[in-house]
Amino acid sequence: MRRSCGLAGRPCDLGPTTFSSVAFNAIFEFITMSEFPTALSDCFERIADDLVVRHWSVQERVLPDALIDQLGAICHALWHQEDLTPAAVGPAGEELIIPSIRGDYTRWLDDCPPTEAGARFLQIMDDLRAALNRSLFIGLDSFETHYALYPPGAGYRKHLDRFKGSPLRQVSVVVYLNRAWLPGDGGELRLHLEEGAHDVAPRAGTLAVFMSESIVHEVLAANRERASLVGWFRRRPDNPLLR
Repeated sequence: MRRSCGLAGRPCDLGPTTFSSVAFNAIFEFITMSEFPTALSDCFERIADDLVVRHWSVQERVLPDALIDQLGAICHALWHQEDLTPAAVGPAGEELIIPSIRGDYTRWLDDCPPTEAGARFLQIMDDLRAALNRSLFIGLDSFETHYALYPPGAGYRKHLDRFKGSPLRQVSVVVYLNRAWLPGDGGELRLHLEEGAHDVAPRAGTLAVFMSESIVHEVLAANRERASLVGWFRRRPDNPLLR
């Protein structure tokens, strides 16, 4: 069994003492600054090792529960406010909306009102980018990401994340935001590997990372709303005008 990383779900016996919000915040900040980065560093090393060996990695309970819940609440709020738009397929300039192929609704994070949760997520992703560059020497330069919500019955057929003639996307990242996800809820990320299909349940806090050019994947239809943050680490283009 793959061991979890991060502080999510760690038991804490505070005893009978009642803490003020100031004291709680101080404790949380201490944990975040002192322990969480170390746990993340270990997790990032495992991801880098996996990418070298098999081109994909799945780590559970990576981000703190509170951050996952905040990001999930934002995604669902955008959905219920009709601030997510139908996702398209195809390269830039040739996009088509075909719900039978891709049924999620999205909004780029940098197009959303700034939030503390969004900023924390971007910082963690930037730390992952730096860790992969140190370990793999792949020249990741930037990160793009959007919220994605699949309504019940929606999925995404088999595809690669890198378009022909557009080699900038190097590493794909998915962070799942779904609490109390049950096996019968569906919505798995299916990785199509040489040894066969591997399904990843979209449980809250699970992080899936894979090479954009080589891992064919799909999203199976879910029986309930399925929320995530999906992103790509990109390399610097040879021609700066192509950014």
